[in-house]
Amino acid sequence: MDDPWESTSVPRVAPPLNVTGEGRTDLLLVTPLLRCASSSLLNLLTLLGARNEFAMPKRSKRKTELVHMPDVTMQRDLVTNMSRVESPSVCISPLAFINFTQFGYRNPIRVSVIRDPVERAVSWYYHARAPYHVVERHAAFPDTRLPSRSFLRKDLESCLRSKGDWECRWVPGREVLGHTIEFFCGHHKYCPIFGDSRGLEVAKEVVERAWAVVGVVEEWNKTLTVLQHYIPRFFHGATKVYYDHLHGSKVKTNTNFYKPSVERAAKDHLRLSFTLEYEFYQFVRQRLDRQYRALMGSNDLK
Repeated sequence: MDDPWESTSVPRVAPPLNVTGEGRTDLLLVTPLLRCASSSLLNLLTLLGARNEFAMPKRSKRKTELVHMPDVTMQRDLVTNMSRVESPSVCISPLAFINFTQFGYRNPIRVSVIRDPVERAVSWYYHARAPYHVVERHAAFPDTRLPSRSFLRKDLESCLRSKGDWECRWVPGREVLGHTIEFFCGHHKYCPIFGDSRGLEVAKEVVERAWAVVGVVEEWNKTLTVLQHYIPRFFHGATKVYYDHLHGSKVKTNTNFYKPSVERAAKDHLRLSFTLEYEFYQFVRQRLDRQYRALMGSNDLK
């Protein structure tokens, strides 16, 4: 029987730009980053599941997301459980990079999407204050305390003007849960440290050898094109499905329509702390562009 995805494969693009074939072709691991189009990506995969014949287990809500997990036994158990799922399947885990081969298993195909660092920080700040998020979180976890009125009304500019307020400050040298580089760096002691140069270099290396595609929110059409051509087993038809069913829906894309405009001075102030995050962002963006250009140079997009 012919492979229904054969016509959309990209054999002309070799490693390191195309590492899809080096992973398990029947297991996709999605590492979602908060406020980086993760809802759009997961809703897209949900729609593609029936069309492309793969399973996508429903993911339950969690109070907090665990990113850094240095315990090797816990890593082994997680890898074992993922490797035993029914195939073909999509697994979703917000954990930082784990090399499956160190536990005797083949690595899955990995996919993530990142975003301009300051835009992500702003989105993250206001997501915590969005009425729909507060209500949904409290409904899911009734034991959690509702935020105070002052918390909900505090804008980013006021937070930055208050020197004693750490909520809106990203300080190099401190542990910061969930910064972008951490997800790709892994579980070394320095990975959770914001602005650590070792984490940056490791993250770049890991992306090159272990991530099939790291998309970019600001390059969404390019991201969809690369996904559906580099990983056709799961993303065949992604662009059409996205624009037919998700594009324009603030609910399905988890758009925060309560987020106000932010002063340029506030963004410029934040940007001073994100030097290494921007270096990584540009690295990923350039890699995505090279992957896209490699497609344009083949017959697949002509």
